[in-house]
Amino acid sequence: MLKSTLLLSSAVCTILAQEDAASIVNDAAAAAKNVDLAAATEAGEMLQTFEPIPTIAIPEQFQAVFETDILMDGKMQNFVVNVTSAFAPMGAEQFYKLMKDEFYNGACFFRVVPDFVIQFGIGADPEMTKKWSVPILDDPVEVSNEEGTIAFATAGPDTRTTQLFVNYADNKALDAQGFAPIGQVVHGLDALRLAYNPTPGKPGGADQQQYEMKGNAWLKPKVPKINQIVRAYISWESAV
Repeated sequence: MLKSTLLLSSAVCTILAQEDAASIVNDAAAAAKNVDLAAATEAGEMLQTFEPIPTIAIPEQFQAVFETDILMDGKMQNFVVNVTSAFAPMGAEQFYKLMKDEFYNGACFFRVVPDFVIQFGIGADPEMTKKWSVPILDDPVEVSNEEGTIAFATAGPDTRTTQLFVNYADNKALDAQGFAPIGQVVHGLDALRLAYNPTPGKPGGADQQQYEMKGNAWLKPKVPKINQIVRAYISWESAV
């Protein structure tokens, strides 16, 4: 029962549309919290199967490059993120490990809300999503959710796993809800604004439960024009 996986992973959770920003838990995530984990659910199996990814030393600063298939002037565009570990140490470490594991290769931009956020971070391969299903603890919010900042999406306290969103605008109302930016898009924000919106008029984005369970093999035939990350890698890092 896929809904139960929402207890374990922000990879199936979403920050809400700007007009709904007073609540950070979507309906599916809220319903999932009532699931009996003693039952033989997929979430229970995941909880038993996947161990937390070990803590590692990470650089104080690093830069991540995302090559995408978003077109501008006929050319595929990149966006670049500068991460400062001090902004949100646990989030930065999680992101660093995800990048090293090539988690974001192939991930689609499944939620696009104009003038609010663009969201991604469900694995192209469902096995990758399962591998990274164990959540991390929250960081205090040290940097505001201003235009161009990037942060993990959540389903409530201590539920961050893999999903990220980039702020299209100054969304400082998200600060009080616990969304802690880990860095800043320093190149390519204009390109991100051109990403195809898979669900116009429906700010929740594509069906995250189905996407988590079936990956790109399900989503791309459903939304042929959806944009994705072709490759993501760390291009530069400071000393540890």
